[in-house]
Amino acid sequence: MKKIKRYILRLLRALPFGLQGAEREIMGSSNTGEDGTVITQEVSDERVSKHLLKGEVTQEVEELRYRTYKVAGESENYNYLGNGVAVKKEDKAEKKTERTKFNVTQENKIICSSILNELKHIDDYGVENYRVEITYNDVVRFKLEQFANAINVRIDEKNDVFETSLRFWKEPDKYNTTSRQFLNELKKAVELKNEYAISRNEILTSIKTISFCTYKASGDDDFTIYGFTEGCKYKGSSETDDEYILTFTWDSYTRIPINLESKYYSKSMDDKYRNHTRKNVEITATPIEKKYFCQICGAEVDEYSANIQMADGKPVICKNCMKKTIEKS
Repeated sequence: MKKIKRYILRLLRALPFGLQGAEREIMGSSNTGEDGTVITQEVSDERVSKHLLKGEVTQEVEELRYRTYKVAGESENYNYLGNGVAVKKEDKAEKKTERTKFNVTQENKIICSSILNELKHIDDYGVENYRVEITYNDVVRFKLEQFANAINVRIDEKNDVFETSLRFWKEPDKYNTTSRQFLNELKKAVELKNEYAISRNEILTSIKTISFCTYKASGDDDFTIYGFTEGCKYKGSSETDDEYILTFTWDSYTRIPINLESKYYSKSMDDKYRNHTRKNVEITATPIEKKYFCQICGAEVDEYSANIQMADGKPVICKNCMKKTIEKS
C-alpha cells in the first residue's frame, strides 16, 4: 500500500513538468539531432496580444490588422475544394454594371464592440449590442433587435421597392425571461387586420430607423453597411412553421461597401509583402531558458524553485517575500 502511495505522489509531482514539456512542444517547434542537442525555433510575437487587450494601436497591431484583411480579400480569388486544397478562380473579363437589385439575408446576434470594452463589464451585464441596430420613435416596451433572429432586405431601385423583413422564432428563448411575453404580444400583432388597431400597436409602428453591417450574409459582400432612415411603414406580416415575419417599406435606403484593406492600409506590411520579407525567425542550438518572476514583488525566481512551488500548486514567490510571509504569520 505504501509503495502505491509513493508511486502516486511521484506521478503527481512529475505531472507539472510533463505539462511544461508538452507546452514547449506545442508552442515551439523542436528537433533533436544525433548528438542530443535540441534546436528550438522561437518566433517572437512582439506581445501583440497584450497590445490588443489594452486597445493600443502599435505598428505590430496595424500590420496584423492589414495582413488579416489582405489575406481575407485574396482568399476571394480561390475556390476551396477540401482537404486543404484550393484552386485559383478563372479570370473572366466581365463588364462591371452598377447593381440596382439586392436580396440580402443577415443573421442577427449579439456582437462584441471591442475586447477592451467587454473587459470593463466583466462584473456587470454591460450593454448588449446587436448586429441589427434599430431606433424608435418613442420609449418602447420591447426592443425588436433583442428578439429578431435575422433580417431580409429586398431592394429594386427601378420599381422603387425598399423593404426590410424582421424574422422572429416562434419558440421562446429560455435564456431570455421576457421572450415569452414578447412572443405573446407579437402573435396578437400579427393577427391584427384593422388599420386603426395596427396604427395603435407598438410593435408594428414604433420603428424609426434600421441599420446593419453585413457579415457572413447571403446576397452581398461582408462589411457592407445598409441604412433605412426615412418613411418606415408597416406593410404586413406572414409566418412559417418556425417564424413570424414582419415586413416594412421605406422611402429610400443607403448602401456603403467598406474596403477594410484600404481603410487599415499598413505601408510597412505592404512593403514586406512586395519585398517578400521573411519573418524574423531566431534559431538557437541551446535550450531556451524560461524565466519566472515573483507574483508579489516581481523579482526573478530561479527555475528549480519555481517548478517546486508550481508542482505543489502554490504561486511562485521569491525567497524574500516567502520570508516576510512566514514572519507575518
